[in-house]
Amino acid sequence: MDRPDSDSEIERRAGGAEPAGFQKNVNTHFDSTVSYWDQVYREDDLQGRIYRHRQSAVLTYIDAAGLQPGSRVLEIGCGAGHLTMQLAERGLRVQAIDASPAMVELTAERAREKGFEQLVNVGAADVHALPFPAGDFQLVVAVGVLPWLHTPASAVREMARVLSDDGQVVLTADNGARLTSFTDPREILARTPLRGLYHRLRKRPGVAMSRLDFPRRIDRLVREGGLRTIERRTVGFGPMSFLGKPMLDERRGMRIDDRLQRLADRGVPALKWTGWHYVLRARKP
Repeated sequence: MDRPDSDSEIERRAGGAEPAGFQKNVNTHFDSTVSYWDQVYREDDLQGRIYRHRQSAVLTYIDAAGLQPGSRVLEIGCGAGHLTMQLAERGLRVQAIDASPAMVELTAERAREKGFEQLVNVGAADVHALPFPAGDFQLVVAVGVLPWLHTPASAVREMARVLSDDGQVVLTADNGARLTSFTDPREILARTPLRGLYHRLRKRPGVAMSRLDFPRRIDRLVREGGLRTIERRTVGFGPMSFLGKPMLDERRGMRIDDRLQRLADRGVPALKWTGWHYVLRARKP
């Protein structure tokens, strides 16, 4: 399976009106790229490396939540099930959901192969209207979900609703302030007052694009959803492109990513909030 068309704004080719049509587009996209999302975490290129770095940051936040084995966890957007297996290996009881039937099937198959049937339950569900009672989970995890939602604010409120008192959320967003957005003139144009025209020109019938969000917007969604941020960071500095073409070979791109990530982790102001992915841990007050 070929990779999605773009790392920053992945297009999904299916018809329909929003929001129901938008969700149909998303499901069609992920059903058709399931093998890509299964393989990307194993790839040795820079993109695969950054996805693994994001997952490592998420797992660090999950471990920091201090959950006991047997705690109930809701994983939203389980995808190919790689993170699901990591949660089960920690002895957590995982309710994994995805809107894509193909992703649900793949995660369920992976759980059976790993012998985690007693710890992992997988099903289809819409994050905007979660089919679970209030306070049902001690942790909610949503990795790579927010960029694909038609109404992220309602989704965050749903995450907060199903959390138990003092429960925690770990989520990620694609960062509108990421450094890679400022190396390509097309990406720069999308962040000027002409961005509306830019997106209208790119949009075609039956095509929807994933969204980039600045960290301050995600912070606001979390706050207005009834959650309190505990810690946050960004990860991933690449691949750099110019007019859609790679600026660096993989080896050089990885070296630069390593150096910039170290500086970002040290809190260097110009880099701290300009990684590809925004990762956040929050608590239900």
